[in-house]
Amino acid sequence: MAELREAHLRYLLAIYELGKSTPDVGTQAVAKALNCSKASVTKMMATLMDMNLLVREKYGKIYLTDTGFLLAKDMLQCIELIRERLPAMGFDLTEEEVRDFVRTMVVNLPEHCRRRLVGRM
Repeated sequence: MAELREAHLRYLLAIYELGKSTPDVGTQAVAKALNCSKASVTKMMATLMDMNLLVREKYGKIYLTDTGFLLAKDMLQCIELIRERLPAMGFDLTEEEVRDFVRTMVVNLPEHCRRRLVGRM
């Protein structure tokens, strides 16, 4: 598999989270969730399909492959673990700042660090 970049992981996580509330995720919903254009989503979907992380079916519905699903699930576990530990650091952050900080941190962690965090859960 090609190297996963921050953008790939952001899209995977968005699709995973959208999929928890609706079984049929479309490019428009992803664009809205990530505050980007539908064209950007379409381009990234092609990349993620080439990486075998998602499939696109009739009428543009997007589904994570098993690999994509497990990767996104592991990322979410890392986010939850770091979010739990963040208050001990004494930062005075709003809930939105915490969410953004933790997500940015997790998608930028090297893969071996994410695996280590998930292994501890």
